Formats: sequence, structure tokens, C-alpha cells
Amino acid sequence: MIQPFNYYLKGGAVRKSLFDPIIAKELFRKGEVRLLRLLKNPPTEEESSIFFEDVYESIRESAQSLMELGGFKPYSHEALIAYLEEKKMLSPEELNIFNNYRILRNNSVYKAENVSIDKCKESLLFAQKILPNIKEKLSLLLTEGKHEKV
Repeated sequence: MIQPFNYYLKGGAVRKSLFDPIIAKELFRKGEVRLLRLLKNPPTEEESSIFFEDVYESIRESAQSLMELGGFKPYSHEALIAYLEEKKMLSPEELNIFNNYRILRNNSVYKAENVSIDKCKESLLFAQKILPNIKEKLSLLLTEGKHEKV
């Protein structure tokens, strides 16, 4: 269960940092490049878990760019989701999907659970949908100078 953002801030899972638009842009760029690489090579049964982890990472890096504009560094993936929820950066449905992928990725990485090819394809479609939305929000925040209020 995702706690309110302040829970992670008080607990040290998030730290205040200096606003850095260059880091924010680079985080998004890395997520976008990772996604483009994944789109060129469809998942195989043997690589499905690693493929899924990379899809998740492309979403996480991109989403973290928004948090960077707010002047925060997450040390927990849950904290990132809590931030996105508090700032209404993603819809409740998108947050739920992202959180489910966080859990699935965690189980893949730490419990060696396999991720199906169908789940990989589903996550890839989600990433293709969500990254342009994140990019639009990032661009808007940068051009309107709203980053300090994020």
C-alpha cells in the first residue's frame, strides 16, 4: 500500500534536492531511449522478466523527471508513486497500473519470479502511452516555470 508522500519524506525515503532541469531532462531522455530500444527487440520467453524490468525502468526514469523538477530525490519507488499521486501527475488508473508493475518488477528482481510475455507486451503498450503524457507534463512545467510549485 502506498502511503502519503509526506510519510516517505519524513522517513528519509525522499530527500529534498536542488532543482536541476538538466537532470530532469536527462532522466526523461534515458527512459525514452530505453523504451525505443525495447520497441526494436520484442520479448522472448527466455528474456521476458528482464524485458519487463527494462520497461518498468523506462517508465520509472521518465516519471522521476517530474519529481526532479519538484526538487526531490526518491530512494524508494513507492515514494515516487506517492509523489505522482499527491501532485496528480498521473490518473488514479495509471498510478494503479504503475504500482502493480512496481510490485511485479520487485518480485522479478528479488524473488526471481517470471514475467509472462503477455505482461511484457501489456507493459510496453502502457509505456508507449504514458511516456508522451509525462513528456508533455515535463515540457509544460519547464516552459511555464511551474517547477518550483510542483
